Amino acid sequence: SEIARAKAAGVVACKLYPAGATTNSDAGVTDLRKIYPVLEAMQREGVLLLVHGEVTSSDIDLFDRGAVFIEQHLIPLRRDFPGLKIVMEHITTKEAADYVAAGDANLGATITVHHLLYNRNALFLGGMRPHYYCLPVLKRETHRLALVQAATSGNARF
Repeated sequence: SEIARAKAAGVVACKLYPAGATTNSDAGVTDLRKIYPVLEAMQREGVLLLVHGEVTSSDIDLFDRGAVFIEQHLIPLRRDFPGLKIVMEHITTKEAADYVAAGDANLGATITVHHLLYNRNALFLGGMRPHYYCLPVLKRETHRLALVQAATSGNARF
């Protein structure tokens, strides 16, 4: 398979970009089931799946998209591929931090410094401050504090 050849060539991970979930991802994945054969091969070969975990549907509040991704996509994905090693990239919410902390050794997460330092108020203090805007967007202080706790917990999965 292509995944086996990639691993033999030194590839250790593949990145999942849901369509519209991050900058320049408009041509990303629209239906996870369409890539199930690839995920099966990754699980078999021990290749990591790096996930930008946010839904992009316009009917989901921008600040809830990470939590909804976990419920609608990540929980079923982990059920269907229990041996697949998954890293949630750039988590931004308490829900994501709690989900990873409660998960098994096949689940990890990265956290950006930006999301450890700032909450969504930084976007608006003193007027619009667009240089604080990025995807995924900054969240409430509750989420920032949960991320700081996770990042400093000593848990190797963060």
